[in-house]
Parts: sequence; C-alpha cells; structure tokens
Amino acid sequence: MTDEFLVETLDHVDLFQRFAGGKTRKHSFYRFPYMRWPNNEPCHIANLYLLQLSKKHEQISADGRMQDSKGGTIGQYASYISQLIKRCWQHKIDPYHITDKFFEDFIVELIEEPNPRKLDKPKRKDRTTINIGRECLKFLTWIGEFHGDPNFVSQKGTIKSTTEEVIRTFNSRHKITNTTSHHSFPSPFREHTRSPIPEHNVDRMELAVRDSNKSEFLKARHLALLAILQHTGARRTEIASLTTSALRDALLMKYPMLKFVTLKRGESFVREFPVNAVALKEVKDYLALRQKLIKSHPENKNDYLFISDRTAKPIAPETITSIISQIREAASIEEQACAHMFRHAFITNLFTLLIERHKFESKDEFEAALISDKEFLREVRKWTGHKSIDSLRSYLTKVFEGDKSIGNAAESVHKTNTLKLYQKKSDALYNEFKLKKITPDEFVRQSDELMELRDLELSRYDAKPKPL
Repeated sequence: MTDEFLVETLDHVDLFQRFAGGKTRKHSFYRFPYMRWPNNEPCHIANLYLLQLSKKHEQISADGRMQDSKGGTIGQYASYISQLIKRCWQHKIDPYHITDKFFEDFIVELIEEPNPRKLDKPKRKDRTTINIGRECLKFLTWIGEFHGDPNFVSQKGTIKSTTEEVIRTFNSRHKITNTTSHHSFPSPFREHTRSPIPEHNVDRMELAVRDSNKSEFLKARHLALLAILQHTGARRTEIASLTTSALRDALLMKYPMLKFVTLKRGESFVREFPVNAVALKEVKDYLALRQKLIKSHPENKNDYLFISDRTAKPIAPETITSIISQIREAASIEEQACAHMFRHAFITNLFTLLIERHKFESKDEFEAALISDKEFLREVRKWTGHKSIDSLRSYLTKVFEGDKSIGNAAESVHKTNTLKLYQKKSDALYNEFKLKKITPDEFVRQSDELMELRDLELSRYDAKPKPL
C-alpha cells in the first residue's frame, strides 16, 4: 500500500464556512485531500481533522488563481499523517489508543526506512522526518481533544511531548518560536539513525588511504580529514569552513584548542574545544603540502584548510561526503561509513569523559545536570553544537547502555586514549619504515615528534584546567 493511495484529492470542493447577511459563506478548494485506510475505507478521524484544518487554509486566492494541484498545505499535512495512519492500520490500533513507545517506534521506522533506489541511503532527510513527526503530534493532539482528553499529547500525557525554542529567520530577522517536539525526533543537525563509526573501520580507512596510489597531497589531505572528523566531532559544513588560521592558532597553543564557525538557522556561532595534539600531526603534515599547492595557484589563494588538488579552491561539504565514500569503498567496508558517523563517535566518547569526570551514575543524573546547571549545558552545547537537550538524549542512552563500568577518573580515560592513539600512530610509522616508504632519519625524526606530542598531551590534566 503506497502513501499516495491513502490520500486522494477531490476537485473543486466547497465547504461551509458561515451563514451571514442572508448568504452562505464557503471555503473553496481547487483540490482537497480525502483520506482512506489501506483497505480503501474512509478514514473518518483523519478527514475530520482535515476539515478542521480547512478553516485555516484556503487554496483559491481572491483573484481565482489555482494553487497546488496536490492539495496545497492541507494536502501536505494529509501526506504526513498518512504515514501514521498506515502504521496504525498495520498494527490494528486506533490512533487514540497508541502509546508513547508506539509513536517512538513510528519515528524510528521513518528514520531507518531505506531509499528504494539506493538501499544504503535513507528514504528521507531528518528535516522531513521532523516535519512529519510534528504534524502527527498536532493530529494526535486534536484527536485527544476530540475524545475529551486534552492532555493526550503533553509533557506527562500518553504521548510525551516537549516544547523547545527554535530560531527562525524571516526577512533577515531572527525570531524565536516555540515548537512541539518528541524525544524520538532526529536532530536537524545530525542523523540519529547512524551509529558511531567503529574504531576498526577507521583503522581500515586510514590504511586504505596510506596504501592507495593517490598523490602525496591527496593522501595527506584525506588523512588530515579523517583526523579532523575523528577527533573534533565537526559537521561537514564546519570542516569545509575550517581555516588554516584557526589550525595554526591551535598548533601554537601548548594544549591545542580548535575553533569552528557554525552556521545554523540563520545565525553563526563559534565552537572551541581541545584537540589531542597527537591527532593533529596528520593535519600539520598536510598543511605543508597545501602551502606548496597554493603557491602554484596564486589566482585561487584562500585561507580554507581543505582545498582541491586541481584548482586549490575550497572543497564543498558535498565533496567531503564523496571523499569518505571513496575511502570506504577502497577499504572494502560493506556497512555504512559516512562523515556524520565520526561525529556520533566523537560525541559518544565526549559524554563518556564527562560522565567519568562528574561521576554521574545514570542517564537521569546527567540529564538533571543539563537542565539545572545552565553553565554545564552551555559548555556541552558549545562542544557539540546542539540546540536542545532532547537532541542529546540518544548519546546518553548509548553511553550508559554500552559501558557498564562508569566510574574511572576522566584523567585516566584521557591518558588511556592518548596512549592508544600514540601506539596506533607509532605502529603505522614503523610499518612505513619497514616497507621503506620513509628513510631511517625520517623515521627517527617522526618518532621523536610523536613521543614529544604524546608527553605533551599526557600533561594536559596536570595543568589543572577549569573543569567542564
């Protein structure tokens, strides 16, 4: 049963509005949606809701111009709620009798539904899923009121909704509005459906880059890109906007802090967070090769870190997606591996660190701290770039469900990660030396540099920075 079959559009519908001055006033619609259950029976509850919406939306303008032939705004809403109608039919349940878990599973199914033409891609974008979810919440809210249950969709109701602030831009002006949300909604900034990328796949991708027949510049650029993705949790757009100035500023610091400029919802803000000095080695190596390439293309001189090997122009965010896809293919990784999965891994590891440091014993304790301690929430948002607590919940679930041994000190976690990263890079360097890809002198030089970076990073906590 296709979604289109559930929604039929009726031609030239006139609906009663009011009787005034001896005349009947009507709402006229060029196309009006009419909904059915998958067995072709009318879906009365949905059609009543659409009639309610018709009081707010007219589809023929005053001068008689026709609007969208698919039913306009109401047709779009009908298409959205048809997703919920279809799932209710499949589970033989009336919309008024669904549970919060039912609604959560419904959203997860929307998120995970594959594109029929590209099975490794999702069918719809996160923003579309959020729009569907919000319209379904409005539909369910109306159903609750229809049944005399005004709290059916509410913070403590059957369907647990929340209210969050959204910054919208109208005519270059920012406006803060409240919108209804649900804990299952994906964030508009990320893909909840994708799990953190496994470390063994990162290793395979790095090895594939080193063993490729690409130019030295491309090898260095791709290793630098993997390092930034893995150790900053940055989005594609943030990475594409990263500058050499920001990187050089970080490299000059004893304990590197890297700045990213984020553009979201019509506003820009700066995220700044510590980057492991050992992890920046590949980026520093790439920087030298980038400088040589820029000199050969003075007409395209710019400050962006990641540039094209052919033109030296800044690469687009979509290019980052393409690069990761190519590396994944070269590494013969069958499961999904995309740029955003690196972000998931970074934030999950970050939350583990925060839980260790603050001795949180449960997901609820962490959430309580986010809600009650505005400074703590501000710092977490600065590191992750999230706008709401709701969008952080899935990471908390992963951390507490995935690690049952919470309780070590943050310093211990950091030192373990640093030593692990150092050993990994040391082994890779030795492998290059063994394969005679670098000279003995270069091996010694890079080994000394790695050890120096390792020791520097291990001393980060000895400096006693201000706790997060």
